[in-house]
Amino acid sequence: MQSVNAVRGMARRRGSQETLLARGIAVPRKTSPRLPVIAETRRLISRSPRTIRLGRIGQHARGRWLVLCALFLGSAVVYGAVIGGQTARAYDAITGGIERLAIAAGFGVKKITVTGQLNATDAAITASLGAGPETMMLGFDTDAAKARLESVPWIRHAQVMRLLPSTLQVVVEERAPYAVWQKSGQTYVVDAEGVVLAPALREAYADLPLVVGEGAGKNAAQLFEQMTSHQELTQNVLAAIRVGDRRWTLKLVSGTEIMLPDDNIPEALASLAKLDKERSVLKRDIAAVDLRLLDRVTVRLRAAELVNPQGEAPQSDLPTASTNVAPPKGKT
Repeated sequence: MQSVNAVRGMARRRGSQETLLARGIAVPRKTSPRLPVIAETRRLISRSPRTIRLGRIGQHARGRWLVLCALFLGSAVVYGAVIGGQTARAYDAITGGIERLAIAAGFGVKKITVTGQLNATDAAITASLGAGPETMMLGFDTDAAKARLESVPWIRHAQVMRLLPSTLQVVVEERAPYAVWQKSGQTYVVDAEGVVLAPALREAYADLPLVVGEGAGKNAAQLFEQMTSHQELTQNVLAAIRVGDRRWTLKLVSGTEIMLPDDNIPEALASLAKLDKERSVLKRDIAAVDLRLLDRVTVRLRAAELVNPQGEAPQSDLPTASTNVAPPKGKT
């Protein structure tokens, strides 16, 4: 049992410690000999919670996400177009958009240059070329354009080149007009191969020979080539008439008709030249000279009197030099 003095002493000691603490004086405390003694005052520091910021998605990661999204959307569009049967329409829309962008960027056809054009019209060349301001240079098919140009009758060969960014260069080689061909009352200008170039008036091509009849256009070059050594005769030919698409009759300016054989034309003309040199046959008033037989020449006067320069009786139906068979009556 403790004494009152002891209690009072403890109270006095506790009061003095509280008084010292109130004055800010540290009072050593009795501690366990095993624990360290903190000799100074500790301050409690309170900190606010830290805010942790998540870093932004990197550029590479965002790019991959965009690509994946674009692929997803594109595949969805393609799938929908296939299911709905709109593939062709979707393709046309895409290609059309690309073409419009290219044209807006300066890759549209703005200029066309043509070299070698003489008789072909601008309208025919432009229509066959198939190019205009709305045509994309990079997608223009030059081979197809070349084929279309060569389908124009006047054009034999064509070449189409792209000069980027916006020029098409066209080089053409035209067919040369060779003769005027008359058929069924219509006249056309043809080349040496007989290709019909265009309808034509005779007066527009007065310097070209006139050929008449079926097959005359395609055989005219061969005839006049065989007549090259007889320039005087050629200059007096008014028209070359194709008979039955097998032989020729020459109509001279004087009105005289010279009936040529099916073939062996150079030999027949040589016989005519020899006879004209000896007897001036072509300077006389003669209606026709028949050269269809190689061994004889028959001359018919305008007075309807038939004369044979060799003194033999003329025949009304003569075999040709090619077939040696008399043609049917009523045909020459």
